Amino acid sequence: MKEMWKKFDEVELTHSSVHHLMAMHELLKKNGYVRGVDIAKYLKISRSSVSITLRKLIARGYVVEDENKFYLFTEHGEEIINGVLSKRNIIRIFFEKALRLDAETAEAEACKIEHLLGEITGQKLMSFMGFYLSDRTLVKAFQQEYETFRFECQDTQNCDICEANCYFRSSVSAQESR
Repeated sequence: MKEMWKKFDEVELTHSSVHHLMAMHELLKKNGYVRGVDIAKYLKISRSSVSITLRKLIARGYVVEDENKFYLFTEHGEEIINGVLSKRNIIRIFFEKALRLDAETAEAEACKIEHLLGEITGQKLMSFMGFYLSDRTLVKAFQQEYETFRFECQDTQNCDICEANCYFRSSVSAQESR
């Protein structure tokens, strides 16, 4: 645990870079081309900010700029954006279907973590959700049981989840005070 926080710096893309790539993806789908100014308008940020991020994405081999100043994904960039979009979608589905969060919250939460999950974690989550969304009798029974289940926190000292204070009680108290 002591060194685990350092792993955060090993993430391949920043949150901002992911949004630039996703904007490119959407604009390419919509228009068939994308320029820096288009990304700036789409993200509602300055062109200079887009330029700085695009230079980094080009240097990392995700994007290329053609002679007409249009930006395109490299093969590696396509793989990266496909992975991010797939993980975002499966995380959103997990939050909506398994955790039963509303669609807006599920989308916002998925956006926060989509680029932080590794490929193996994304694949495992995809496999889990494939199982969870299946029509298997066992799964349907689990879903029904989960629907009526209410977690009751016991003793923090013997809890496998909480450390110093009961997370469940403190988060429920915070929600009730709103």
